[in-house]
Amino acid sequence: MITENRLKHMLGVARKAKEYAASLRPNDNQFMEDMFLLGLLHDMGYEFLENNSSHAMVGGKILKRNNYRYWQEVSLHGDATVENMSDELFVLNSADMTTGPNGEDFSFEERLAEIKARFGADSNALTKCTIEVKKLKADKRYAKISQK
Repeated sequence: MITENRLKHMLGVARKAKEYAASLRPNDNQFMEDMFLLGLLHDMGYEFLENNSSHAMVGGKILKRNNYRYWQEVSLHGDATVENMSDELFVLNSADMTTGPNGEDFSFEERLAEIKARFGADSNALTKCTIEVKKLKADKRYAKISQK
């Protein structure tokens, strides 16, 4: 189920995704609008799960069934094994990893520290997110979004 805090996180990710979209494609208003909506929808799978581990896949399947253009990005968000991220997935993952659980702005380091505190130093969640942050920082697009 989506909690009030989860909704705050989703709205924070949406706003951050819009900001990052503007940095990547400054004159593309449609991209900014699309990325805002993607951020807003990215965790919708939580509404239909008691176990949160597959929320991305569940949300992606629902959105695919409804012909949502970026269903695959929802399915793949947070997956540290993805090799080549589309601009949309890069924006979403970057926004998700710089937004706290209550919608607050975090740096990558602050987000990793929050995940460590919540799940533990030896957790799969922290390992996965650490790998994802390294990939995001190594991506050439990172320089464009980190200037803000």
